[in-house]
Order: sequence, then C-alpha cells, then structure tokens
Amino acid sequence: MKPPVSREKIYSVVFDYTGIRIPEVARLAELNYIYTYQTIRALKREGYLTTASDGRIILLDRKGLIFKWAKDKEVILNSLSPITIKLVPDYDMRNLVLFSGNSALWLLGKIISPAGGILYASEKTFKELMKFKDPEGYPFKVYIYDDFYFKIRKELNGYYIPSWGMILADMLVQGTYTRLFDDVFEMIISIIEGEKNEEA
Repeated sequence: MKPPVSREKIYSVVFDYTGIRIPEVARLAELNYIYTYQTIRALKREGYLTTASDGRIILLDRKGLIFKWAKDKEVILNSLSPITIKLVPDYDMRNLVLFSGNSALWLLGKIISPAGGILYASEKTFKELMKFKDPEGYPFKVYIYDDFYFKIRKELNGYYIPSWGMILADMLVQGTYTRLFDDVFEMIISIIEGEKNEEA
C-alpha cells in the first residue's frame, strides 16, 4: 500500500490555515484540485470538518483529525527508513532539519531532553547534517522527508519545525502520554489562534 503522503499535506494545510478554501488548500499542498476536493469531502463525511456557505473550511474536530492523521503518519514513518544519529542541537544545523515529535516538545519547554525526537531532513541537507554527528550527543531519529514541509516551516526558539499539526501527530506516533498531549494540543491551538488574530 502506498503511504498516504499526499493526504498528510492536506491535513497539514487544513489544520494550520484556518478559514481556507479548497482551491487554496490544493495550491498550498501542491496537489491537483480533484484529489484535494475528494479528500476534503471524505473528511466532511467523517465529521472532522464542514464548509461554510462561502466555501471556507471550518474544522469541527481538531483533535479527532490529529488522531486520524497519526494513524496515517504511522504508516508513512514505517515506510521510511530512519537513521538514528547522535547530535547536539546547534543553531548551525537549524537550516538543515525540522524538529518534530519529542524534539519539538523540547523546543516548547515541555520535556527536558530532545532525545529520541524526530528530525526531518531533505535529500539535499542530509549529507550536511551528517557532519554534525557527535558521540556525546542526543539520539535523534532522522527521516528524509518531503520538501513541501520545508516550504511551510515555522520558527520556534531559533530552530525550524514543520506544521503544528504534524508535531502533534508525531507525538502520538512516538507514544507521548495523553495528559501531555492534551496540554500541548491546547497550547498549539492557542498559538494558531494568535497567529490568525495577528494576520487579521
């Protein structure tokens, strides 16, 4: 079975960009309109979202969407071959990777060590990242991932992260405790709402 990487792009855009319309989702996710429309329609049928009369997408069940995303994410990550590398996070490597899962929780100050966290590298930046290997460093799972996430990256405490929704899905795949997940979920929703208010 082909890993659902295209569907993940749609989840990412829908979760992070509130009030967006389907053509904008297709454009941002770099997918064709028909596939995007069919995926959005399936998410509507399942009760995760609806569309307003002007075509804007309204998320009805953010948390439910994240749990659905995490199921797909597990399939995606299992289809890839991660490499465990010991690294000491340094601003010199900030442009080479995206921090996600437990490593993003470390950036958020929710856990004291980034050990075991996920790093995403592109094919272009992976070789460069290997130069930062350090036997005294923290172990990270490094995945070579889609360039799309590097285009929509966000900055957090001097490092780069993928979409907020992807961090939450990765937390679930990594088996993060439900209580911590709920806390981070609420924090991320408030950040997204704050970003939305700043744009307005």
